[in-house]
Amino acid sequence: MDTLKQTKRIDILKEKMLTSPRYASIEQARIITHVYKDNEDLSIPKKRALSLKAALEELEIGVEKEELIVGNRTKGVRYGVVFPESGCSWVNKEFETLPTRPQDRFLIKKEDLQEFRENIYPYWDGKSMEDVIKNEYGIQINHMAKVVKINQKDHAQGHICPDTQTWLKLGPRGLMEEAQEKLKYCKEEQKEFYECVCIVLDGAIHFMQRYHDYILDVLNNVEDEYKESLRQVADICMNLSLRPPHTFHEAVQSLWFLFVILHMESNASSFSPGRMDQYLYPYYQHDIESGKISQQDALEILECLWLKFNQIVYLRNQNSAKYFAGFPIGFNIAVGGLDENGNDTYNELSLLLLKAQYHLGLPQPNLSVRLNKHSSHELMQEAIKVVAKGSGMPQFFNDEAIVQTMIDDLNIEEKDARNYAIVGCVELTTHGNNLGWSDAAMFNLNKALELTLNHGKCLLTGEQIGLDLGSLETYKSFEELENALLIHHFRPEKNDLMTMEMKF
Repeated sequence: MDTLKQTKRIDILKEKMLTSPRYASIEQARIITHVYKDNEDLSIPKKRALSLKAALEELEIGVEKEELIVGNRTKGVRYGVVFPESGCSWVNKEFETLPTRPQDRFLIKKEDLQEFRENIYPYWDGKSMEDVIKNEYGIQINHMAKVVKINQKDHAQGHICPDTQTWLKLGPRGLMEEAQEKLKYCKEEQKEFYECVCIVLDGAIHFMQRYHDYILDVLNNVEDEYKESLRQVADICMNLSLRPPHTFHEAVQSLWFLFVILHMESNASSFSPGRMDQYLYPYYQHDIESGKISQQDALEILECLWLKFNQIVYLRNQNSAKYFAGFPIGFNIAVGGLDENGNDTYNELSLLLLKAQYHLGLPQPNLSVRLNKHSSHELMQEAIKVVAKGSGMPQFFNDEAIVQTMIDDLNIEEKDARNYAIVGCVELTTHGNNLGWSDAAMFNLNKALELTLNHGKCLLTGEQIGLDLGSLETYKSFEELENALLIHHFRPEKNDLMTMEMKF
């Protein structure tokens, strides 16, 4: 592993990415709005499926000649996407300030601002998720905001580790065939779901084919140094539109297409690849043993993927950007850990993933290492080398503490607990079968203690926002204070704030 290097290709792509201007994009907002206007009589699920398909088939695309992994939700890299279904009002208020705000700035185009104000925002005003939540629950949310923060009020939840293995096993065409078969025999109330699945997967197939066609169109203008590798990428895109991946390169490209489509579908954060070193290893092992690729080839493919993880960013409102500056979008990859039989497992691919982070040191992906009492010395040493570089990664997770707790306290099946992954920052999940809503809300424990110690009043404003349970002067013992905090502030039937948080 010590002889592996970061190639000229990666150096060029990294420099291009970091120096490219970053714009706010209304392109997908335009497409979504047109689809909704043209299909007012359809259900929301059907309109959402059609709008995603339209985006997959109509969004402008681009490819850098050096790329081995292609695909993005905009032609430009690191563009902030306006997504009107979830949040539009805050964009209307802050659009002009995006280039000058303190954190996570985006350039804007005058013509985009005009189109947004004249054609997009008027349609969505009062209809977006942001507006509906504010109108229905705004008073309650504001009332508890000092103690409880309800997240994802102007964008989708995300925070899932998708079923990557099934995606790689079947590909979009195989999944669509399964959905079409289920559509023949499903219950009436299930038909719309499978119809929407078929619509979206048809769009995904076309999306992959568009990259094939685009590359062939520009190939004659590419110098010989990159022409053959780019031609291979075009072939891979067409292959993936027709069948599941067969090679390591195809599997990595297929995986990236999945995450691009997930971001296009809901404009959320923290879609996490999970245990890449496990489900990609069979492809890697086959290609290494057959001589199709070398370790250096595999590393270059992975580092191209690493760069793509940094090319999708999230357009947050100014207040959110203040706390989440730097685009921590939450692609979490877990390396090492137990297998379903309880044995420690790591492989060459585990080490290559660590090497990619060692070379690039970029904010994404969030790289995690799972450790247990049988973890290999080699994996530990390589992980320590990476974290010593100062990027803050990898994070370390203790299988000994996590697995049994998931089984005992959460009633998760043993095989799923052993196969746990991490989403977003540090949230635990099972792999490919869980929507945990791990970032639905945040509870300010310090504020709860402050209110308990001060008759339920905020020390900053003097406002009565909690129950008057006493103060530091009235509690006669620590046990009495502890009971006031634990019993009253954390029992929903006795606390309006906690009740509202659980409701949301």
